[in-house]
Parts: sequence; structure tokens; C-alpha cells
Amino acid sequence: MASAPRHKIVVVEDEGLIAADLESRLKAAGYSVTGTADSAPQALKLIRATTPDLVLMDIRLKGDMDGIQVADLLRQELDVPVVFLTAYEDRATLARASQTQAFGYIKKPIASSSLRGSIEMAIAKHRHERDLRAQRDWLAASFSAVPYAVLVTDGSGRIRYLNSQAEELTGWNSEQALGRPSRELLRLFYRETGNPLEDFVPVAMLHGETIPLPENVWLKGSDERDYAIEGSIAPRWRDGRIEGTVVAVTDTTLRQFEETQTRQENKQDALWRLADGLARELPQLSTMAEDCSRLLEALPSDSNLRRDAEAIERAAVDAFAVTHRLRRFLDPPEVRPARVLLNEVLSRLESAWTQIQPNFRLRVEPEPIRVQADEWQLIRSLIGILSHARRRMAAASELVIEASDISFDQMSHSACVRVSYTTAEEDATSVERVFEPSWSGDSNDLPVAYRVIKKMGGLIAARLEKGNAVTFDIYLSRVDATAAGAPVPLREKPAVLLIEPNQEVRRVLHLHFQRHGYSLLEAEDCQEGLLLANLYPAHIPLVIANPENNDQGRAILAEKLTASRPETRVRLLAGYYESCRAAAGSPIPAIGTRHLTKWDLLAWVQDAFSSLNTGDTAV
Repeated sequence: MASAPRHKIVVVEDEGLIAADLESRLKAAGYSVTGTADSAPQALKLIRATTPDLVLMDIRLKGDMDGIQVADLLRQELDVPVVFLTAYEDRATLARASQTQAFGYIKKPIASSSLRGSIEMAIAKHRHERDLRAQRDWLAASFSAVPYAVLVTDGSGRIRYLNSQAEELTGWNSEQALGRPSRELLRLFYRETGNPLEDFVPVAMLHGETIPLPENVWLKGSDERDYAIEGSIAPRWRDGRIEGTVVAVTDTTLRQFEETQTRQENKQDALWRLADGLARELPQLSTMAEDCSRLLEALPSDSNLRRDAEAIERAAVDAFAVTHRLRRFLDPPEVRPARVLLNEVLSRLESAWTQIQPNFRLRVEPEPIRVQADEWQLIRSLIGILSHARRRMAAASELVIEASDISFDQMSHSACVRVSYTTAEEDATSVERVFEPSWSGDSNDLPVAYRVIKKMGGLIAARLEKGNAVTFDIYLSRVDATAAGAPVPLREKPAVLLIEPNQEVRRVLHLHFQRHGYSLLEAEDCQEGLLLANLYPAHIPLVIANPENNDQGRAILAEKLTASRPETRVRLLAGYYESCRAAAGSPIPAIGTRHLTKWDLLAWVQDAFSSLNTGDTAV
């Protein structure tokens, strides 16, 4: 018989003759037998002293412990492979033996051919497993401290190792992940289209060099959260050949968010400086427009100067509108932060909004979410976002508002309010510029909302995603329910509600009322006006409504306002005219109609507020 490697073997057998025969046959085959034992204590002492390469273990031993119990102790304490020897093949014995992770099972009587084959196979298998463990230990030691999620694959793209950062990012633990295809863990996709990323593992192995992941790649990770990631896939070499890859990725979600916010803030600062410079240089255009109007009234109808005066008046009015938009952007409303229960604010918003938008959906976590905010200015900002969405969303789209904690560890002190919908007309460029002030007739609600949220100490962002999905996120600082010294919310002042589709008219009246000390709530249509009336937390002594003739809420406006606010006076107009009968006592004859001026409207406001102060609540 050819000589075999001098592997050291211990024989544990309770039958002395069988043990002697095995020792003789093993030595004849070229193995070194370091000793024999017939009981558990003797076997453990011998094995610990001689550290053999293999133990041949009979299941039946002398004493209280059998061979299976000894093998289990060896598995826990020593890295020594065990091959069982037994004449028993009952199911219970085999089940117990398999739990010890033994390396073989030889049935008595033992043939020399099967003995040697079983020994060599067991030693080779043990050596291979030991090499794998050493490799895993090396990988764990090498990659556990790096600030990346690291996954190691074999040549088939199956996971062989992942560090703790990869476990956290993917949501898979090592037990679940080992042997799985890497694509099951790394669910990568392109953010803009939502399409899955191609499998780059075979690409890296084919190239034989490191392949960086494409830009704008995201990972569907643990708890179905999406992460922005960067990273690379490198081939793993051993003995001159590629046997797998190393994938290293890092979570860049927070960094990208901060970079986007920094760009937006820099843009806002530049726009603010530009607007401030323009507003300072422009003259008092409202006075100029009024002077032009008086000049036109004084000029004869056939005067050659009328055309020039009218052109000057139009230019002054247009420039005044631009100046007003600049001023509103430069001087956002006063913000008075206090502790606000976000759940209640959004529930109130839902109650009011579902009356005008049936497909409105609210999703809020059941736990109370307390934030630092100005309650009314937060509601007004959300109304601005929701109104923007209502004008641009697809017909079948839902309008969804959600509130939850922040997933970023670095922003765990914040809460997020998210508004989402499917747009019918916006593109990536328009969404990116949505917080920039408009110099045209578009609403400036969103630029003002941006500055208001910033004044609260919060952040606001908007983005366009796959399927024309638009998302607005508002981040607000959380407040502990037990926090002491939290500011008490101040009551809002009484305000006039103006319902007027013409934005230029709203601007003129806003400035006029503001100059005389009155606050103005502005709505584009009856639905938005009813929304503001339901949500505003203070008195509204007067509503001036000049809606479009085809406004669906026009017919029920006065009834609904009277029902919700019986103390409110409602002036429902069809153009800014009134019967001269209402103007009796003036030099104008009491026949026909006359056009109202902003001074007439101011007189209505003063009268309504006077009645409020004296306790007269007649409508």
C-alpha cells in the first residue's frame, strides 16, 4: 500500500480489539495514531493534549457520555474534524450525530478502502472549510472598519461576505445573504426613470478592472427605503485568476440632500440681492400710476396727449406689479414659532381641503409629532403648495400629504411633511425653479413659502421623479413633548378675505389695505376662499368676493361663509360696480351704477372692523 501523508489520528472506541485493529490498519496506511481512548473523559484529555488532524469516534462509549456528546464538545472548543464509527443506523442516532457537524459516518464492520477514503475526504473538507473561515475572518477584519458597505461575491455573483454597513444598508443579515445572487441584495435603479441598473458584476470580471457605478443610481434598501449611493465593483484576484468581485458602496443620500439645499439657498440669496437692488432703484410707482389716472381724467377725449399718458399709465402699472412681487418676496410675513402638534394641523387641513379636492389623502403616523413652527404660516405655505398641485396635477392623480419622522440619522431631530402628486404639465426644469420669484403673472406663493419655512428654522425641497411624480418635502424641527419654556402661540389678527382671480387687482388691494393697517387673505377662487375661511384662526370681519361668473362656488359662497362664520360680512360682486342708490348722499345722482375704487373698498373694511370692535356682528 502506498504511503499516505502523516496525518495524526485519535481513535475513540470502547471495544479494545476493534481499537487495536484500527490502530494497526491506520499505521499500515501511513497515518500517525497519537492514542486511543474508550471513554469521554479519556478521549477529551487525549485530544486536547495531542491536537490530532482527525478523530475516529465510536458513538457508543463507556461511561455517561457517548461519542455524539464528545463530538459536540469538540465542535464548540476545538477545531478538530470527527468521523463517526457505529453499527447503529436508526433515525434518532443519525439526527443527533448530524447536529455535531461531523465530517463523515462509517458503518461497522469497517472496510480498509472506505476507511482511508473517508479519512482523506474528511481532512480535505475540513482544510477547505478552515481556509474559508480564515478568508471570511480576513475579510471581516479588513472591511468591518471601513466607512463603506462592502459585499464580496464569487464568480457566479453570489454573496460570500458582507460587512455590517452592508447589512444595515440592504436590510439583509449575513445568514440570509450568503449564497444569494448579489442582485437580490443590491436592488439598484436609476432615479430619473426608475429602471433597474444592469448587473455590473460580470462586467467588472470581464474587464478585469474596477468599474464605477453610474451617476444618479439609487438603492432600494432596508424597510423599502431608497438611498442615493456611489461606489464601484472591483474584480477579486487569487493565484492569477478572477474568482469573484468586491462591491463597495456608500450612502450619499444626506450629502446629496445638503448639496441640493446649499445650491437652492445660494440661488435664493442671489435672487434676494437682485430683487433688493431693483426694488431700491424703482420709484414710487403706485403714486405715478395714480397721477397718470388723474391726468387722463383731466385730458379732453380728443387730446393728442392721451395716447402717451395711457402708455405711461400702463408702464407704471406693470412696473408697480413687478415692484409689489419683489417686495412680497423680500419681506415675507412675520413668523412667530411655537410648539405645534403637526397631527392636528394636518387633520384640520384635511377636513377643509377634502371639500374642494375629493381625491385628497392624508397619511400621518399615529404617534404625536410636535414641531417648532408658526401654525398659520405653516398652513398658508401648505395651502400654497396644494393649490400649486391642484392647478397642475393630472386628472386621475391623487393629492397626498404625509407626515413622518426623518430617516436620516443626522436629521433624526426633524419631522417631514410630504406633498406628492402626478403632474400633467411640469418638467424637471420647472420643478427645479419652482421656488424662484415670478416676474410674470404667476403666483409667488411658493417663493414666499420657501422663505417662511426658512424663517421657522426648517427646510423645503421639491423634485420630479419617475412617472411625472412631483414631491414637495418640508422639514421642521421636532420638539420634545416635555420641553420646558416652549413659546405660546400668539393669536392671529383679524383679516379681510379677498376672492379675486386677477392677481394684479389682489396686489393693488393688498398694498392699499396693508398701508392702512389691515391684514389681507388672498384667494384666487371661491373654493380657495372657503378653504382660507375654514382654516384661518382669527376673525374675518369682511369678505370681498369678485369671482369669475363661471366659478362653481359663486352660488353657494355667501351661504357657506355665513354658516361657518356668522359674524362675517360678505360683499359678493360682479365686477367692481355698485348701484348709485348705495352711494346716496354723495354728489353723484342716485341713478345707474358707478365703478368702485380702492378707497370705497377701504371704507367697507373700516366699517366692518368698526362693527367688530363694537360687538356688532350683523352680516
